[in-house]
Formats: sequence, C-alpha cells, structure tokens
Amino acid sequence: MASIDAQLRLLIPGKVSEDDKLVEYDALLLDRFLDILEDLHGDDIKQTVKELYEHSADYEGGNHDPKKLEDLGNILINLDPGDSIVVAKSFSHMLNLANSAEEVQIANRRRIKLKKGDFADENSATTESDIEETLKKLVTQMGNSPEEVFDALKNQTVDLVFTAHPTQSVRRSLLQKHGRIRDCLSQLYAKDITPDDKQELEEALQREIQAAYRTDEIRRTPPTPQDEMRAGMSYFYETIWKGVPKFLRRLDTALKNLGINDRVPYIQRTTHSVFFMDGRRPGWKSKGYTGSHMRCVLIG
Repeated sequence: MASIDAQLRLLIPGKVSEDDKLVEYDALLLDRFLDILEDLHGDDIKQTVKELYEHSADYEGGNHDPKKLEDLGNILINLDPGDSIVVAKSFSHMLNLANSAEEVQIANRRRIKLKKGDFADENSATTESDIEETLKKLVTQMGNSPEEVFDALKNQTVDLVFTAHPTQSVRRSLLQKHGRIRDCLSQLYAKDITPDDKQELEEALQREIQAAYRTDEIRRTPPTPQDEMRAGMSYFYETIWKGVPKFLRRLDTALKNLGINDRVPYIQRTTHSVFFMDGRRPGWKSKGYTGSHMRCVLIG
C-alpha cells in the first residue's frame, strides 16, 4: 500500500501553495502515532488502523467508489469488540492530531503572508481573516471612514459568558496536551533550529502524543461545583489573560495602520466577563450539595 504521506495527499486539493506544510505536519504526527500504537497494541492493530485509513483515502480520492466503501465496511465488521474499541479510539486521536496540524498550518500561513505584506483570503479553508484585514475591508470595500470604525470600536463590548454547564466535554488535561503538541510541531519546523533542539523536540512530541492517547477523553464521574469553578477559571488562566492583551495590542496596531493615531482608551471596557454558577444545577441538591459548597466556589 502507499505511504501515509501519499494517502494524505489524496485528501487535499490538488493545488497548494509552496508554504503549505499541512500534509507534512499530518504525516509526521500520524507516523509517530502509528509507531506508538504498535508499541502499545502490537503490529496487527497498527496494520488494521493503517489499512482502514488508506481505504478511506482511496474512497475519498476515487470519486466515492461503492466497492471501496464496501471493502472498508467488511474490515470493520470483522473486527472483534476489543479491537473495535482500540480502532475507534485511535481514529478519534488521529482526528485530534489532524486538527492540531491544521491549527499550526493556519498560524504558519498567517506569519508568512504578513511578512510578504499579503493578507489571508477569508474564503480559503486553511486561513482566516485577521483584525487589520477586517478593518481595511470596512474602509475600502464598505465605504466607512477610519474615524467611523474607531468610534464603533470604542462603543461596543464583547461579553464573555461562562456557565456552570460547560459544553466542552474534553478533559482540561487533554486540551493542555494537545496544546503542547502544537507547540512542539511549530518549533520543530523553525528555520534556525539546531540538531540538538530538533532531537529534543522530536522526543517531546513523541511523549505528548503518547500521553494524549493514553489519557481518558471524557470525565467518568459528574463534576462537583468546585470542579466546575476550576474548569471555568482555567479559561482565564490559560486563554483570556494571554489572548485579550494580545488582541488589544493588535487592535491598536491595526488602527494605526488605518491612519488613526488615537488608541482605544484604557478605561474603555471592551471585554466583560460573566459567570453563572448559582448552585441550582439539576441533581446537585440530591447529591447533598448545599449553600456551603457554593460559598467555597465563590471564595475560590
């Protein structure tokens, strides 16, 4: 059968830019994961997962041939229950790795385009618009003056609402591991990387991929009010504290490039945060949670 790299190329558009490393990122992560899978579950499981992956690529690249889909179904039907669980978990992990590779690619494309003075195409699936591009479109394409854009920014707010019922079912520890995988991947392809640094990053990437695979993806016990408070506050520690200041600095830079020398006033509250953790979640009372538990949540 063809290599993972060759099969991946069947799943993407025929034309990609010279700076597009998405296939390279995907192939690296999947090859590392398949090696880990072989160490943990043996060569038979590895070959089964690889065969299923390659049949899927053949189906996508072969104009959805029903015969290829039938071959894929036959492999799945003949798996025993234990192997089916391992295969399903493997594909779930492979999809997470593919998402990580795409996020690194988006960031890489953005940096390259900004260096070239070329902005991302908002209609492209592998890029996303940035602040400066959006503000320029408001002026050049929609006929607004820079002053009108600035006044609108000063008079609008973003309200971030955190509830006691988060829809994010993935465990926080797993999200952190995928974040470290993205960090390793982005550093691994730096132009000025030394051989020693590359070896250390490859080893770290291997560890994080294995750690993510061996981490249970979902909670097995219902969270307590304190657990939900910690989960809600983690967004502040890991995302908002870093993201909001960075966003505001980029907003100031984008305004300056539009010819606005003023800045959004520091006393202007552009971002608000609201928490809903009132202790009335269905089932909490039956579990014995009382007002004292909520006081612990509020005090932190």
